[in-house]
Amino acid sequence: MGGAAKGMPCEEEDLLPLYLSRKRKMRDNDPCGWRIALMLLLAITGCRGQPAPNAPTADLEHRAEQALSQISGTIVVEGLSEPVEILRDSWGIPHIFAKTAQDMFFAQGFVVAQDRMWQLDIWKRTGEGRLAEILGPSAISRDKLARLLQYRGNWEAEYQSYHPQGRQIIEAFVRGINAAIALTANRLPIEFQIMGLKPQPWTLETVVSRMAGFVMTRNANSELWRAEMVKAVGTQQIEELAPLNPWKKLRVPEGLNLDGIDSSIMALFPGKDDKLNFKPVESNNWVVDGTKTNTGKPLLANDPHRPILNPSLRYIVHLNAPGWNVLGAGEPALPGIATGHNEHIAWGITILGIDQQDVYVEEADPQNPDRYRSSDGWSQMQIERQLISVKGEAPVEVKLKFTRHGPIIHEDPQKHRAYALSSVSSEPGTAGYLGALSIHQVRNWEEFAKGVEHWKVPSLNLVYADVDGNIGYQGVGLTPVRKNGDGLLPVPGSTSKYDWEGFLPMSALPHYLNPVQHSIATANHNVIPRFLAMSWGLPFAMTGLWKCCGSRSVLRLKTSRSFNTMPCLCLHASWFPC
Repeated sequence: MGGAAKGMPCEEEDLLPLYLSRKRKMRDNDPCGWRIALMLLLAITGCRGQPAPNAPTADLEHRAEQALSQISGTIVVEGLSEPVEILRDSWGIPHIFAKTAQDMFFAQGFVVAQDRMWQLDIWKRTGEGRLAEILGPSAISRDKLARLLQYRGNWEAEYQSYHPQGRQIIEAFVRGINAAIALTANRLPIEFQIMGLKPQPWTLETVVSRMAGFVMTRNANSELWRAEMVKAVGTQQIEELAPLNPWKKLRVPEGLNLDGIDSSIMALFPGKDDKLNFKPVESNNWVVDGTKTNTGKPLLANDPHRPILNPSLRYIVHLNAPGWNVLGAGEPALPGIATGHNEHIAWGITILGIDQQDVYVEEADPQNPDRYRSSDGWSQMQIERQLISVKGEAPVEVKLKFTRHGPIIHEDPQKHRAYALSSVSSEPGTAGYLGALSIHQVRNWEEFAKGVEHWKVPSLNLVYADVDGNIGYQGVGLTPVRKNGDGLLPVPGSTSKYDWEGFLPMSALPHYLNPVQHSIATANHNVIPRFLAMSWGLPFAMTGLWKCCGSRSVLRLKTSRSFNTMPCLCLHASWFPC
């Protein structure tokens, strides 16, 4: 595979002519309605060309420039059924126009790999547990955790959980990434040149790896912290120092011995080696209906707070094919977007915070640490042995253990204990944010409410608006139903008393359409009228949002574009003259 200069002979007879356009109005079905000052047309066609040569040089900056992806002209690759147009606007955002959904997602994978190949490679290694290959022994623990969290269930159920065509969408996206990787064989991005590495091909399993979504679930870490504090000062002191919301009397589960339960149990988890700590800030989203805007149409804003990274954790893209027309931001390693709009609806996200994890303290057999006590007596753990390649050292064999509650994240041989993590990540459809595919094509609130049933991780507050003037809210996330206990402390694993017994239907989570206050806002605060979690964001962000959205003043859009042509305008909350 390789790139081809414009006019190069092609083996296929059906190569269509494509042309650059410097100043051009976006086509009529573009939901943004923008005029683009500079338009770059990238045509991806289904035939094979020759790779561009790479001229090595000692100058790092020159080498980096020489390795930049081609974003104008014509590129020929295998894997498409029809030509695809990719228009890069003046901000570099790709607008993809395809004749089939498969070609559209192929092109998305291709352009994100053009822009973020190093980021994608690190993402892949993180999710598959292969960081130690390039970082050395310090990454072995993280690699072990990633391998423990890998999905081991029914794969057809996994792909169907995201979208009826989930497998085909992910396959096309992966083929696009791999096509872009193939084109870099003789012109690697500068990061790979410096590190002496080559980008690794992607698979379907790469896309649905669990590490990225897992870090957005909770609250195993809180359980262990609370247990350590209860042992130190008692339940009454913790109730006063770290009050729950809503308030609840803290009780140590029957049969749980708190001795030895401390933060070392979380040693495998990412973030334990972080040196920087930032003050907590809450994400926010809000929507007001037409009674509060000068256009008479709803106005929706979203400010999802994530770490400041370079490259960014978000990737903005516009996807257009028959039956698809959506624009917004998503995780670069996933097809589709996580927050944005189509021609009919807009939506925004903040973390809801449902408790989706529990820690089980398993009693290990003193005679055989690979066995644990259950209600039926001693049971054998499931064991997988895997080799982790380590930079500069011999491969390390790791022993992955699982009980009926989940993977073992820590063992205490002296106390004959093993700590198992029960997490929704073992369920089909729990790759973070990928469930958003299910709402890309919806046209109204009824279809939206049905589509979000596929959105399981992370748990989110979704605010909604549509071109018919409706606004709404839906909480989403896979919510465990516990037989007993409340998820606040670790629980004994030797009994079935504290097991999960299924999950709540999405319809049981908070939801409403067109509220009487004409506005909806969330900021990681407590929105749940029943016990699903008790740890929330600080309330001051929410107070400020309600001051803005709940006032009688009219919010004015500083633009001549109507909501009909751009139904989602993303603004920071501080923009408003509250």
